[in-house]
Amino acid sequence: MMLETLRKETSDLHKEIESDNAASLIMDHAITLEEYRTLLLQNFLAYRIVEDEIKQFYPNFSTDKSERLAIDLKMLGVEFETALSYFKNDFYCRDKIEALGASYVLEGSAMGGMLIAKELQHCEHLKDISQHHFFNGDRKNVEGWKQFMKEVSSKEFTEEEIQIATAKAQETFRFFGKVFNYNPLNQYNF
Repeated sequence: MMLETLRKETSDLHKEIESDNAASLIMDHAITLEEYRTLLLQNFLAYRIVEDEIKQFYPNFSTDKSERLAIDLKMLGVEFETALSYFKNDFYCRDKIEALGASYVLEGSAMGGMLIAKELQHCEHLKDISQHHFFNGDRKNVEGWKQFMKEVSSKEFTEEEIQIATAKAQETFRFFGKVFNYNPLNQYNF
């Protein structure tokens, strides 16, 4: 019931966020290096902040998304730690159920990342990047999603818990949207 409600109640937000960020330029093979750097930095900011919040309630939460993004950003010469302060107070989780809702968004993103990874090789402006760490197409990236689905499916949740998790998943998508509407490379002049 939890997964079904999360999926149903976040579907429109998910589509909206996907259509409003530069990842669509990868799918069209039109992304420039500057746009790619911005997309990676935006993803780093959103993932890192949400990961940090989830880890407060699930210390063993295992995701390496922001770590892989940091490697890509370093490789492209983008300083990223300073930009974290811009959104640091815009997202938080108050309890384990909210952290579960946020986890749904982070873990579920792996599927879209696999699709994007397949298209990177066709992006002319990115051909000089020898290795992508975040959008790498590695099948192990979906293991967290599989584990999340397995764990959530094995538990019973109250209607109130489902509503709380769903509201936090929606808020998480909106937070990603807010970050994707921000161009940190312009502000920090990287």
